[in-house]
Amino acid sequence: MKKRIGYVDMAKGLAIILVIVGHSNFVPPLARMILYIFHIPLFFFLSGFTLNVRKFKTFSDYCLNKLKSLVVPFFILNSFVFLFQLFVMYPDQVLAFNILHFIKQLLISDRLHIYYQLWFLNVLFLAHIFSYFILKRRWNAGQWLMIIVSLLFLVYLGQKVYEKDYYLIWNIDLVPVAMIFILLGVWTKNNLHQLEKYFSVYFLPVGGLLTLLIGGINYRLSGKQTVDLYYQQIGNHLLFYIAAISGIWSVLIFFKALPESSILKSIGQKTLIYYGVHSPIVLVLVEKLIKELSNKYTGIFINQYITTSIVVILTILGCESIVWMFRGTNFPFGIKRVGEKDE
Repeated sequence: MKKRIGYVDMAKGLAIILVIVGHSNFVPPLARMILYIFHIPLFFFLSGFTLNVRKFKTFSDYCLNKLKSLVVPFFILNSFVFLFQLFVMYPDQVLAFNILHFIKQLLISDRLHIYYQLWFLNVLFLAHIFSYFILKRRWNAGQWLMIIVSLLFLVYLGQKVYEKDYYLIWNIDLVPVAMIFILLGVWTKNNLHQLEKYFSVYFLPVGGLLTLLIGGINYRLSGKQTVDLYYQQIGNHLLFYIAAISGIWSVLIFFKALPESSILKSIGQKTLIYYGVHSPIVLVLVEKLIKELSNKYTGIFINQYITTSIVVILTILGCESIVWMFRGTNFPFGIKRVGEKDE
């Protein structure tokens, strides 16, 4: 079990690094297109992989656990980001601060009232809640088929709702697609012994090529539109799922074959803080610094991939400094961590 948790944490570490890359303004379009094929589905999958609903005696226990581990951090991290931006990054806007809009932003959390990178926590919470009722019962093959078909229909319906400019509270339209990958993660964990042979390193080229090929076809068929779940940009649904699952498969193969990395594992255990603060705080400051440096040291920043690598390294260091300020918890200033880990 320890080895399994180890490579899952490393995969989480990679996933949050890919999120940082994707949010950088310097990342080359090709790199952004490739990583967006699977990096958010990977997060949902890993959440399902470590999910264990059967250890909770009642739904109330389960729901309270998810409130503590996902919803409470959402409110605290959002408040921390708001206040940090207001008083440290943009102090000239203090007098223009709108407390009512701030409260709406916290409570409604639709696409009009949210820091976009934190949508993930609310969607994950709702997906876990709905998944509970599916995972608590035993279903036959036909019933599972009906569940998956229903979720796929709801994904399609959610996309149409978004296209009509109906921005739902807590981005509920994204919950079905999250549930699909969460349930896939649970199924993979429950059948890992039988699936182990397909996680051999010899399958890595197959998974990698399949991800690039199918993801590339989807990109072209959708008018060169990068996959982005937040904006309901999926493209061809069948190609999206094939490419995303292939990408997840490739990541798991890679990390099962790789010796455990304490650095990646450490980052993987702190993805909540990274996810909350990297874009609105650290990345903004790092990219301002890079723009200043690029004017003076043009010989270093001649390549987008090099620049992106420097941005990512500095952003990780910045996030680690905030982790240190949080004193190793998921909450500001060392407040004791609440909630339990599923694993």
